[in-house]
Amino acid sequence: MDTAALQRPTDRERPRELTPEEMDLYREFAEQGPLDASRLLAREDAGAHARALESLLAAGLVQQIDVDRFAAANPAEVSEQLLKRWEERVHGAQLDLLRMRGQLAELAIVHAARRHVLQGPPLERVESAAALHRILDEQAAACSREVLSARPGGPQPSAELRRVGAWTRRLLARGVHVRTLYQHSARFDPTTARYAAEMTDLGAEARTLSGGLTRCLLFDRALLVLPLRDTPGGALLVRSPDLVAFAAELFDLLWARGEHIGKPREKALVQDVSDQTKRSILQHLIDGYDDRATARALGISVRTCQRHVSAVMRQVGATSRFQLGYLAHQHGLLDPDAPHGR
Repeated sequence: MDTAALQRPTDRERPRELTPEEMDLYREFAEQGPLDASRLLAREDAGAHARALESLLAAGLVQQIDVDRFAAANPAEVSEQLLKRWEERVHGAQLDLLRMRGQLAELAIVHAARRHVLQGPPLERVESAAALHRILDEQAAACSREVLSARPGGPQPSAELRRVGAWTRRLLARGVHVRTLYQHSARFDPTTARYAAEMTDLGAEARTLSGGLTRCLLFDRALLVLPLRDTPGGALLVRSPDLVAFAAELFDLLWARGEHIGKPREKALVQDVSDQTKRSILQHLIDGYDDRATARALGISVRTCQRHVSAVMRQVGATSRFQLGYLAHQHGLLDPDAPHGR
């Protein structure tokens, strides 16, 4: 069925202006008085004159006064009847338009409600690890542009790497851009380093940085996944555009500071990583964190944290941690642009 034809008004239904031929013919009727149709049809281009006469008769602007004679009617007398018909049609069309707008507004509300159900609320707690894994798998399958991931803690659990690696491969195969941030300590864990190298070979990107890093996951800059502090294995799903945009911008800032994980472990790089770690440890200690909190923030073991503290204390000759904070400032150990241990 040609639905477009049903929606288009016919020429008889559609109001239109008079053509130049019709205007000229009306002037001739008005100026010369009643005319015989036979005289008009005897002229050159009789067909055009016949069509013009038919249109003027249909509009009521020309009237038949005898078998073959026609005369001009008064437009003032005709206009009210002629235009009223079209005004009624315009008014009816306006009412139809208002009704259609109301229906579309109602459907928009239905669509928005359905979209809310499908996408979920702005904030949603997921307290079951199994439910969270299912949601993450669904989001990974629906993702079309980008996945951003921050994974603190140094060495990553092998089971998690296998699970995440499965859908990361599928994302990369579809051309989705995958970027992951780790802490520097991840470089020295064979399992994590091997996994990162494998994903990088497939097209993913990975960088490391010192300092604190909050675990998070972003899909297409539309959904942010954060761990629940009070429920291990659970997560907070954030769909608020403003909060998601803030998290994405923060990730990009950290990413710009990161070091490519694929960079060879040259002596200078290892020394730089060690220096950054020591500066971060010192800053945490000065800020009042204990060894356990500092180690957790940097993704290293408590013993490694204590070993770094002892090394720096020997280096600057500090006999207490309080003195260490003072001497760290004196020696410029907290200045990232100064060589360590100057």
